[in-house]
Amino acid sequence: MQDSRLRHMTEARLVEELELYQYREALFEATGRIGRIGYYEWSYDHDRLEYCSEEYARIFNMSIKEVLESQDSWEKMILHVHPDDRDRYAKVDNSLPDTESVDVEYRIVRKDGEIRQVREISIVVTDEIRKTSGAFGIFQDITEQNKNEKDLEYREALTQQAEAITDIGHYIFNLEEDNYVYISPGYARIHGVTCEEYLASVSSREEDIADILAEDYQRVVKTYEQQIIDKKDFLVEYRIRRADGDIRWIREQCTVHRISNGVIQELLGVLQDITSQKNTEEKLLEAKDTLEATVRQRTRELAETVSQLQEEIEEREKISAELKFLANHDALTGLPSLRLCKDRLDRSLAESRRNNQKSAVLFVDLDDFKLVNDSFGHECGDLVLKTTADRIKAEIREIDTVARIGGDEFLVILSQISEVVDTQPIARNIRDQISQLIHVNQHEVTVGASVGIAVYPEDGTTSDELIRQADKAMYLVKHSKKNITLDTSILSR
Repeated sequence: MQDSRLRHMTEARLVEELELYQYREALFEATGRIGRIGYYEWSYDHDRLEYCSEEYARIFNMSIKEVLESQDSWEKMILHVHPDDRDRYAKVDNSLPDTESVDVEYRIVRKDGEIRQVREISIVVTDEIRKTSGAFGIFQDITEQNKNEKDLEYREALTQQAEAITDIGHYIFNLEEDNYVYISPGYARIHGVTCEEYLASVSSREEDIADILAEDYQRVVKTYEQQIIDKKDFLVEYRIRRADGDIRWIREQCTVHRISNGVIQELLGVLQDITSQKNTEEKLLEAKDTLEATVRQRTRELAETVSQLQEEIEEREKISAELKFLANHDALTGLPSLRLCKDRLDRSLAESRRNNQKSAVLFVDLDDFKLVNDSFGHECGDLVLKTTADRIKAEIREIDTVARIGGDEFLVILSQISEVVDTQPIARNIRDQISQLIHVNQHEVTVGASVGIAVYPEDGTTSDELIRQADKAMYLVKHSKKNITLDTSILSR
């Protein structure tokens, strides 16, 4: 009976201890998840990871089973370490049996390829005869922690940089303890000292405001006292005399930072050195009368200058527009130049490629134009060229382009052509219209025209190829016995 009672008590104790162990394990796991801390046990005897917690596996973005399989040897385990950190980690880890413990930070590459920063603390585990058998360690993901620390460092650096640029300083003052909780380097710099020097010399608010000039002292004290009553922010400007004797203008803005039971406990303030601003304002006030008189005089002068500048601007804009036009157009006929013509031909070819259409280039050269200049003079020749340009434009569509590319040479770009044969009537009409009688300065002048045709894509796929082929076709027409239009298919015969 007694043995039965003893066995029952032993079993109850074992159940109690098991429940306590499970509770502690659950608590340990929860703590690990909250702190992103895992733990593990490594066996030197078997050269593998013997055990790991769920959080340890979660840091690797794996299950416990996957971790144990992927770290069942040193060679596999080291593959999880970032390549740039492996040599350093191996050196630290290899020192563990001798140093008994290590604390190292490095990067791992998780299963999903994400790189995480971790901290590992390991201690040596020994057996009964104090032989090193393994290592027990904790493993923490410190990626976010490191990022936050760097962010804080950056923000602190940026704050100090902003303070230096804007002559601004910050402080937190505890009214209950009548001392500063914090002052920034910019705050101390405004007073001409370091943070340590300022805090060492000021132990109360009374000592803090002792450097305010007598003319401003009571006004500032009243402002401080009114804030205690109203519990509202304030903005006040005053002068201080620094330790080096220099007088500085200060703008202080203070806000209630913390209140407990209706009583202000802490104040948060910003100081700015506005001496330069104040000096500038004083100089501006002193020069106000002189400046106003000068402004009135200069206003009249400026109005005249503006009028002249406006005229010059309009003239320059006019010249600029003319230069821009002349850069892309022929000065005599107003037609596009070869450069502008090529640009439009490139656009036409691009559209033809997209829409599976054809484009064509007509190379037009006047016949015996030199006789017109020799017989009637260049002025008459210029009028003939202008008339020719107008006649060509009248025979083409709005989507087409005619350009003068030489003395008596013209290029015509025909866009959105369905068939090669569609170019022939247009070429004939252009030739026929050019051949019509021209009345110039009481003279009747007649010129002929030779027209060569090149079609995309049959005769070329680029603007230079098509112009070259059309030129060759025109050359054959001009030297043939009959003055008829000819496309580049002749060249292959």
